Amino acid sequence: MNLKIRMFHDANAPLADGFRRKELLSISDHDFEHKHGFIQWAFPTQQESRQVSSAPVLDLASATWLAEKPDVTEFLEAMIIRFLEFLASNNHWKCSYDHNHRRISRVIQSTRILHSWELADWFYGKVKEFAGDSFALMQVSDRYWAHYASPNHDRVAGAFVGLAIGDALGAPIEFSPRGTFGPVTTYISGGRFNLPAGAWTDDTSMALCLAQSIVENAGLVTEDVLNRFCDWAENGSNTSTGVAVGIGQNTLRVLGDFRRNGYLEALPLGSKNDGNGALMRLAPIACFAYKDVGVASLMAGEQSRATHASQTSEQSCQLLAELLCLLIRGQSISHALEVVSNRGWGRRVSSIFERKFTDQRETDLKVSGYVIETLHAALWSVMNTNNFQQAVLKAVNLGDDADTIAAVAGQIVGAMYGYSAVPKHLKAGLINERQLYVTSQFLSAD
Repeated sequence: MNLKIRMFHDANAPLADGFRRKELLSISDHDFEHKHGFIQWAFPTQQESRQVSSAPVLDLASATWLAEKPDVTEFLEAMIIRFLEFLASNNHWKCSYDHNHRRISRVIQSTRILHSWELADWFYGKVKEFAGDSFALMQVSDRYWAHYASPNHDRVAGAFVGLAIGDALGAPIEFSPRGTFGPVTTYISGGRFNLPAGAWTDDTSMALCLAQSIVENAGLVTEDVLNRFCDWAENGSNTSTGVAVGIGQNTLRVLGDFRRNGYLEALPLGSKNDGNGALMRLAPIACFAYKDVGVASLMAGEQSRATHASQTSEQSCQLLAELLCLLIRGQSISHALEVVSNRGWGRRVSSIFERKFTDQRETDLKVSGYVIETLHAALWSVMNTNNFQQAVLKAVNLGDDADTIAAVAGQIVGAMYGYSAVPKHLKAGLINERQLYVTSQFLSAD
């Protein structure tokens, strides 16, 4: 946690070119133009400032803390309005390059991370509107603006937080056979683990461990991932309630082997290795590497082998990673499925595509913890619905391993529609939603 960031926001310290936070909202146009340090404090990012050496650098813990504070949210919204007032009142920035162009990049990036892609995109749209005909001069700067405001970032958030939403919706009815419970339409409490509404389980916890490791190491370091899995299992880190729940026997065995012997790949244990534990946590791989499907596929296989000595699990994870990458980049689900289904997978994985998903009935589906059945059921749920909420609820109401099927469906449908298409009540009711959202944006940052 960056203590200076905390002092600026909590202690009202005059760190922004001598300004306190509340004073920035009434800063004069003259100071807005000629003071250079305040903008880094108002809109921090992960990059060090080459112009202002004392500017704060945003880390994941600080970003999560900021995003969870309502007063920071209000400040960001008000500060964006102040910036737009400045742009509307001045014309000198309407040229091929001006230092305010760097500021615009910073505002888009910081707002997307700490608030939402929607607000960042709205600000970007207002910049283009205020620039008018002069926007044609700003093509170089716009390459950065368009990148930071790309809907790809929204779809990254959809994939990662969609996993958690599906997990939380399905957690209370996990292990309940289809037809033994009333229709699930929103978050509910209870279940085998007696969880509060909106709480999530091992699916999301392991995804968070994987994501944080990727962010910290700028890539996949299996030993670090396994250490984080152990910390979760032993100490309840990265949980929604402070207690690790839903840990499977295969995971416990693998983590024990790692603690005792340092094994970085799971040892074979028959059909138990064909479980869905590696698939359910997959989203961070695609969120990080969506620009390079080949890299994402390799990473997906490696993270699967860490806990599942199974070619079926490995290929299922690779398929899902490749599918998510294509969806995050804006390709249609029909085209993406056509691409990934023709990749020469083994017989078990290829069997998923033997019949059209829209020709299959719910009663045709098996919903155990077997990785093929999980991926099949998740894809069926997505292909037989028209929006995020319909897809995850259809997956949940299949029962049995409901949380994991819905977590996988949530990854897919979130990557399709983006986080902006997720109903507000599913965001607001999800425990630690801000932590999950911010983590997704750190995964896709570059």
